[in-house]
Amino acid sequence: MEVRAPAVVKLLGEHAVVHKRVAVAVAVELYAYASFESSKEGFEILLKDLGNRISLNKKALSLISENYLKRTGITSYFKDNEAIGKDLLPYVTIAATVCSKYNKVPSGVVSINSSIPKQSGLASSASCYVAFTVLLLKVLGVKVSDVEAIDIARDGERVSHLSEGAGRIDVSTSYYGGYVSFNKDGSFSKHEFSAKPKLLIINTGPKKPTSETVGRVAELLAEREKETNSILDEINECSIKGLEALSTNDMEKLGRLMFRDHELLKKLDVSSKNLDKAVGIAKKHNAYGAKLSGGGGGGIAIALVKDFDEKLILELDNAGFKCNKVHISEKGAKEFLTKD
Repeated sequence: MEVRAPAVVKLLGEHAVVHKRVAVAVAVELYAYASFESSKEGFEILLKDLGNRISLNKKALSLISENYLKRTGITSYFKDNEAIGKDLLPYVTIAATVCSKYNKVPSGVVSINSSIPKQSGLASSASCYVAFTVLLLKVLGVKVSDVEAIDIARDGERVSHLSEGAGRIDVSTSYYGGYVSFNKDGSFSKHEFSAKPKLLIINTGPKKPTSETVGRVAELLAEREKETNSILDEINECSIKGLEALSTNDMEKLGRLMFRDHELLKKLDVSSKNLDKAVGIAKKHNAYGAKLSGGGGGGIAIALVKDFDEKLILELDNAGFKCNKVHISEKGAKEFLTKD
């Protein structure tokens, strides 16, 4: 049995969404995988890419679940369980939540691996936790609502990023697939747009932690509140108009909004020299649009293109930027809950 969950890119609105504005995300055809192989040796989690593994029995899972439910904070919970290891603890927390709540423990090995570049702005960790959560629910035969499945997978993001608010955008989009927007009130909407744009994922190199770039925007709000709110409001307008462009399959309009969004994010000091260079190269080769995607401070830029222009890709390659050609992943991990 295997489940896959797609990577996620932010088309518009990152950073502004943290401050109660609209953002638009989309799932793309890069995947994290979780597979199950039955065994009589008990329950084991294996992180294939890292070679990390852990065996867990019902008692251990119950103790971890109790510890998590009674936590006074994510950081203290992490410190209390750091012996498990920072890479395994998010998965162990998800497993403890599911197995204790439904009083079931699988007998077998759950393996997780991923083709999504890590720490680049593609939601690699969220996709792994979504794949793991959906597989575990399927193996145990547990029926849950979409909201509950998403919240369980978010436990992985909460522990991984030491933040109770982590994972809202990335987990929801990887779970549903396709287009998801995030609203001012914290809710989200799944969209059934027919638009199937071609995207070039441009990895510009190491990125700053998202907490650092989010913190930078918070500093700007404290220092220059009116000016910074004006920038965030304009990013919000880009997101709203971007949803309109997607609904009419207007890639030229969407591209213009992406270029504008990038300029606004630069004003928030969350871009980087390499991100700006990648966007400039895409513009030179007549991409519809391009911008940083995710936390910024390095990591990925995305270019919306009519065709995968080899001259564009060659120039990006010569600049030292690795590229992935991707299409939209219309289905997320949710589809595996209904498959036999």
